[in-house]
Amino acid sequence: MRVLLLGATGNVGSRLLPSLVAHGHSVIVYVRNPSKLPSPASACASAVVTGSATDSAAVESAILSHECDAVINAAGVAPVWGESGELPTIFAAVADAVEKVQERRGGAPLRVWFLSGFGILDHPAGRMMIDYIPVYTIHRHNFARIRDVPKQKLAWSLFCASTMTPRSEAVDYTPKPGAGAEQLVAKVESPPAWSRTLLWIPLLGKYFNVMAQAAGYAAPLEDCVDFIAGDLQAGLESQYVGHRVAVKVKSKSS
Repeated sequence: MRVLLLGATGNVGSRLLPSLVAHGHSVIVYVRNPSKLPSPASACASAVVTGSATDSAAVESAILSHECDAVINAAGVAPVWGESGELPTIFAAVADAVEKVQERRGGAPLRVWFLSGFGILDHPAGRMMIDYIPVYTIHRHNFARIRDVPKQKLAWSLFCASTMTPRSEAVDYTPKPGAGAEQLVAKVESPPAWSRTLLWIPLLGKYFNVMAQAAGYAAPLEDCVDFIAGDLQAGLESQYVGHRVAVKVKSKSS
């Protein structure tokens, strides 16, 4: 696929770039400041486009001019509290651009992955986790923006990460076939392998249930980007289209 990648100079995007190439994708890097893009990253990309991720028209133009059929948004940082910063504007700009491209081109929608948050996943016992841990609430706002958009217009997925920690601080831009995704188990809408521990406690059971388990959903960043890059190979046939997606590192006994 020809993939427009936003946020390639960031922690997640910089690792997505070589992973996407390793999975056979052509990557068009969209950055505000090309001077922040290391030479190995530029060499890895098929093209580099200069523009702001908050500029929907510019994102749309990049998609059209480079004939992209997929987009990954790794740009923007979610604030812990409230909805400050550029992320909600970036999210809306990308979603708007993708929908307009579909309207203009007609036919199949673009395949899109957005980086999102663990808190918007459904609690297996009912209600959303974010109701119990009111942080990073911007992700709820972003989810509401695309939740009811028909799949025919926007083939979206939300990667609802807990903590993603890189194995190495240095980014290796050499595309290498990875097996990181094989280390993860994935589930849509709610976390995989979630325990009902502590739910018996009156009133606060769901809160304690979340607090006791959330840290167990940390995953290596390299495995997470391999999961996303590998899924793009399925295109519009991906089982994750139109879903929130959570992952967990497989247990040694799995």
